Amino acid sequence: MYRLLLIISVCLLSVTVRGQDTYFYGYVKDSITELPIQDVHVSTGNEDTSDYTNIHGLFVIKAHEGDTLTLLRVGYFSQKIALKGTILSDTLHITMVPKTHELESVTVSSYSYEDYQADSVDRIRYFEQAIGYAKPLFDNANTGAGIGISLERIFSHRQQNKKRALRLFQEVEEEKYVDFRFNPIIVHSYTGLKGDSLQQFMNKYRPSYKWLRNHTRQVDLLYYINGKLKKYFKR
Repeated sequence: MYRLLLIISVCLLSVTVRGQDTYFYGYVKDSITELPIQDVHVSTGNEDTSDYTNIHGLFVIKAHEGDTLTLLRVGYFSQKIALKGTILSDTLHITMVPKTHELESVTVSSYSYEDYQADSVDRIRYFEQAIGYAKPLFDNANTGAGIGISLERIFSHRQQNKKRALRLFQEVEEEKYVDFRFNPIIVHSYTGLKGDSLQQFMNKYRPSYKWLRNHTRQVDLLYYINGKLKKYFKR
């Protein structure tokens, strides 16, 4: 009887220990640029335990030793990390390798215009759901950032909060377009900068949305980077 109770107790203890969740913190960076990667989906296979990296490449996820983290991001090879051994003693430092190809002698990200458009559509759908607008606010004409926005539909209403939300959404879409064109991989490939130096260069010489829309060719962007690079090194 005592032996049976002992076996049951050990089994229950094992289940309890196994079930104790721990918060794991991680940092994800690009293997080429050494910059943090945003919007990496980190999961353990359970949707209740997943997270996305922020602008600093940081994430936090609830899991336990023995789980396997899966990291997914468009334009990067997927990564799997087993939560065991010495890696559990500190923040997880993870490097993801981008899928790249050669274009005009410059290495660029494989995050294509189609990928950018798909992400834009997802953001639009989320925005429409968030503001509770029954009719589509957007048309299929690509007149600006992402999908064309039917302004007359929203401006015909008196709901000022929705107007402000739409303006903010437009600003976000424009920033996403600049991020897509002026991405770290192409800037690194042309300048050789990486890490903090690359980040400083991109922050200082980030082109405007209007300029990029008026200069859609890849070579235009390369001439732009070249001009700014001369100023950077002269400084």
